[in-house]
Parts: sequence; C-alpha cells; structure tokens
Amino acid sequence: MITKSSAGKVDWELLKSELNELPKEKLVEMVSMWIENYWVLQSYWVTYVERDFGVDNATRLDAEVFKKSIKVQVKKLIKLLDLGDDMQTLAFVLKHTTPQWTPAGFDWEFTEVTDKVVKLQVHTCPMGTYRRANNLELFPCKQVSGPLYDALAKAVNPKITATCTHAHPDPPIEGLNCSWEFVMED
Repeated sequence: MITKSSAGKVDWELLKSELNELPKEKLVEMVSMWIENYWVLQSYWVTYVERDFGVDNATRLDAEVFKKSIKVQVKKLIKLLDLGDDMQTLAFVLKHTTPQWTPAGFDWEFTEVTDKVVKLQVHTCPMGTYRRANNLELFPCKQVSGPLYDALAKAVNPKITATCTHAHPDPPIEGLNCSWEFVMED
C-alpha cells in the first residue's frame, strides 16, 4: 500500500505522488486522523498554558489562536473548492474545518439552515470531553468560541454575524454544550 522510500529529496511533488497512490478511503481516513490529532494538540496546549499561566491567559490565548487559524482554514477551503459567500458555504465550512470535525469527538447538528440563518447545537466536543475526563473545569466557551465563530463567519462573508445562544459559563442544559446562530445581514 505504501511506496518504498529511498534516498533523495522529499518535497511536495513526491508526497503528492505517494498520496495519489493511496486508495481514496485511506486518504479520507488520513484527513480525519490529522484533524483528530489537531484536537489532541489543542487539548494539551490549552491545559498546559492554563497550568502554567492560569485559566484567564489560556482562554485569551486560545481565542486569539483560533480566531487567526480559522480565517486561514476557511479562506483556503473556499479558494481550493471555489466556494461562494452564502449560507450554504457557511454550512459547508462548519462541517469541513476543525471547529466542528465530528470524528474528533464532536456531536452536533444544524437545527436550521436557510438563505439568511444557520443555527447549530453542539452536544459534545473534544475539549469538553477531555476536561471532564481530567476533572478540569469546563472552558468558558462563550468567551473563547465567540471570536472563533465570528471570524469563521466573516471569512465566508463579512455580512454574516455569529451569536452564541448558549455556552459555558451559562447554566448547564442537559444534552447541550453550546448553541450558535449565524445571520446574514442585509
């Protein structure tokens, strides 16, 4: 299944050639594995920053990193797939970028998708699962994810706004981690 390696330069052309030889299903699994690894890194990074510098600094830095990285992810995905700037594109990038990657441990759903509104509910997420398993206080997602989702929405179209309708530290709701609403302004 894998190409035999030999001495010589390793560059993108070589890697592309090897990836093109893999079955499509294996490529899909590799993409998922890479995004799952991203969430492992995210959980460790935030936990160590929190341990050494406190939850306020971890929250602030996490929001800054996510805000910057999601813009890059969205812009690259839109360019790669020649996507538009409408609510269907927003729904697509929500499904296909790291913030909502289901194999990484997200259980979520769209509760509404129209030409003007996209609503989603997250039932479980990898950060919440990790923090609960390690007896850590839940991260203040309302503070961290707000800038992330707003940056994601604005990367699709500057007229889209993101609003948190529920997230920690709001009082818990059984079976719901957070919920978000995206609206295309006129």
